[in-house]
Amino acid sequence: MKNRTLIFSLLITASLFIGCNNSDGEMARQTGEASREAAAGLDAAHHVMFDVARAEFDKGIDKDPNCVTCYLNKAHAEQDRVLKRELFETALELSKPGHPETVLAQAAVDWINGEGNRFAGYSDLYKKYPNDRFLAAGAYRSLQSEDKVAEARVMLLEAAERLNAGHLYNLLAYSYMWNIDPESEEYDMALPYIEKYIELDPKQANALDSLAEFYLNKGDYDLAVRYYMEATQLDPNFSWGPRNTALAQYQAKLSMDKGNILKVTSDNDEAKNAFDMGRWQLYNLEWENAHKSFSNAIELDGSFALAYAMRARTSGFLGNQGDIADDLDIAVSMSLNASEDEAAMINAVANDMKNGTSTFNVLSESLSDKYSDDSFLAFETVFATISDRGADVVLERAKALYAMNPNFTPVLNMMGYAYMDKGDLDNAGKKFQEQIRRAAGSANPYDSMGDYYLEMDNKVDALKYFEQSAKMGLKASVSKADSLRSELNKEDN
Repeated sequence: MKNRTLIFSLLITASLFIGCNNSDGEMARQTGEASREAAAGLDAAHHVMFDVARAEFDKGIDKDPNCVTCYLNKAHAEQDRVLKRELFETALELSKPGHPETVLAQAAVDWINGEGNRFAGYSDLYKKYPNDRFLAAGAYRSLQSEDKVAEARVMLLEAAERLNAGHLYNLLAYSYMWNIDPESEEYDMALPYIEKYIELDPKQANALDSLAEFYLNKGDYDLAVRYYMEATQLDPNFSWGPRNTALAQYQAKLSMDKGNILKVTSDNDEAKNAFDMGRWQLYNLEWENAHKSFSNAIELDGSFALAYAMRARTSGFLGNQGDIADDLDIAVSMSLNASEDEAAMINAVANDMKNGTSTFNVLSESLSDKYSDDSFLAFETVFATISDRGADVVLERAKALYAMNPNFTPVLNMMGYAYMDKGDLDNAGKKFQEQIRRAAGSANPYDSMGDYYLEMDNKVDALKYFEQSAKMGLKASVSKADSLRSELNKEDN
């Protein structure tokens, strides 16, 4: 948990307005008996301590099951779309008619159903309650979502200066960091606001984490690693700290060309990016998207031999047998122009797809040893190990890959299934949930959580996750959801 002294001091300040009326320009919230827990959760969430925030809101819900603030803001701090929906809907169901917070709950439910702005209502309420620093943050996000960035910055700066709120300065800094060239003067405008955040909240690890990200984007890896490590030292329970430190160290190694990775043979950077995207999508079981990405790589570079082989491999997963032979023939014929190791990969894929062998798995093992920093090759060895060497070897390799490159979230999926294979359902659920929270926009993590709930004999929750995955385009989940829905209907009847 966060530093308890800091949380206590924040509680006292925040709880003053959460349980009260708007006499001091702050909006009253529907917390019931859970005002302290709601205050702690709001503060943690706005300092990007989402795990702490969720825990505090859960304490509030345990204390008062009618704490609308707890449900609403736990949903905002939750990445899992299934849980987010349920929390928003519960918040609205419990909300009192005519209460200002009910407006926010309604907007959230409308948004989760595909209508309107998630933060609709915040701007109007902030005008009515101008001393509410949390409404100010929501008002900024509402304006930002409407592409009113200049107006949002003016509003946010005024609020940050008047309310002396560090998290508002942090939001302001990120308005100059999101999708902006790190070499531009505009990007550099973020730095003074991060420094102000650090000045106002010197005990917040997230402030140092923001400073580290500022330098990471600029390619100053030494400073990035330094500040990520300082964030971890300041708060060892700050979950982003160790992960971001490892990621910065990994990116630094790759950027300085010291990373020991297999470089694919193509002179077209866009083609290589499309190829890497295809592999990422392949490992997330987004086969249709992977096929499109490999096709894009081929369109950008018609001599990209390995892209043809990987497209053929993806066609095999899709069951498009008619597309495989031509791609394999082209890949093999072009392999003479590729590197020796790429040629070996191409021929292994061709051999396996034609003869039903597993030479690609064996080759991936040796290539992963040779290219020790290559996340894609490392993942192939994890994937290949599932049936050949058992769960313990999968976990050993998966943990090593995740420690090296914490952004390689598909490996969490492998860990989850390995734990399920060992009968360790508690850890399996934690890994699947972590993957969902790290990759909430990918369908496969939800499908895996559905499998987990089936293993737990919880068909109702399993169906929720299969339906979410199906909604996001994973075809395998469609049949699972249909079958499970039919089964549950029979049981009800």
